Amino acid sequence: MEKVSVCCISYNHERYLAQAIESVLMQQTAFDVELIIGEDCSTDNTRQIALDYARRYPEQIRVLLPERNQGVMKNLMATMDACNGTYIAFLEGDDYWTDPHKLQRQVEALRAHPECTLCAHDAQVLSEDGTSNNYIFSNQFRHVLPLTEGIITHDKLVAHHWFIPSASMLFVKVALTLPLPAWFAEVHSGDYTLQLLATRTGSIYYLPDAMSVYRRHATSLTHSTHRSLEQNRKRIFENQQHRAMMPKHYSRFFESYLEHLYFERSELQAANGNKLAQLYYYAKAISVNKERLAFHISRLTKRFTQ
Repeated sequence: MEKVSVCCISYNHERYLAQAIESVLMQQTAFDVELIIGEDCSTDNTRQIALDYARRYPEQIRVLLPERNQGVMKNLMATMDACNGTYIAFLEGDDYWTDPHKLQRQVEALRAHPECTLCAHDAQVLSEDGTSNNYIFSNQFRHVLPLTEGIITHDKLVAHHWFIPSASMLFVKVALTLPLPAWFAEVHSGDYTLQLLATRTGSIYYLPDAMSVYRRHATSLTHSTHRSLEQNRKRIFENQQHRAMMPKHYSRFFESYLEHLYFERSELQAANGNKLAQLYYYAKAISVNKERLAFHISRLTKRFTQ
């Protein structure tokens, strides 16, 4: 019988985890749903909340309890590997679902479209730090996401990079070929890497309804690691792994992003007062793409001759 496994990674989410769990428990489905919580040795009350729910719903909820903090990606890898379902849904412990029919609709969409290995949908973005207004996720990606339901190809995913809300993803498990590769532990974006892995053998089926909420807050991963040298290093490493696993005709997309990453690293080094490293990564940036090398040289020549 078909089953959906919900992969929920959580660390210091005591304010949010109960709402995430309840949004899974409210799902109305014609198939079984299991919730696997990877609780990564939180320093707050997150683990106790997870264990309390597991005691109340022992047939539906399992909690993974590592002895020491693994970090986001290793926790994700272990939690994914523990999922037994035909499909795997992704839900971080600080996000939540808003539609009780979300999983049922997604499974039905994948059944109806066997050429697809991932189903995704729109989401609401909820800002809790006062830096931005709440908005619908697709508003930022109108050039990519369709207004109506339909198929998004692997080509579009590679060409436009990340544009799928994390808590909207439902994968066909066999498409992920678990366990995840060892290099996954060092990537920056686990959800985008999962999208690339899953769509190597299929497309994405997109539903335009907002059925989940993505929180932006001071301790969220995307907020707290923005534009640091370490995260830039991880993005460069990630780019290399993505390029290696993709067919060669995608190289131009990864080269374009790598050029951007080297320019970003050059700027970060300049901000740290490291002039030699700034020049080194600037040189790497302009040499990534041979077709653009002449453009960069021309631009530099104009700058120094004006």
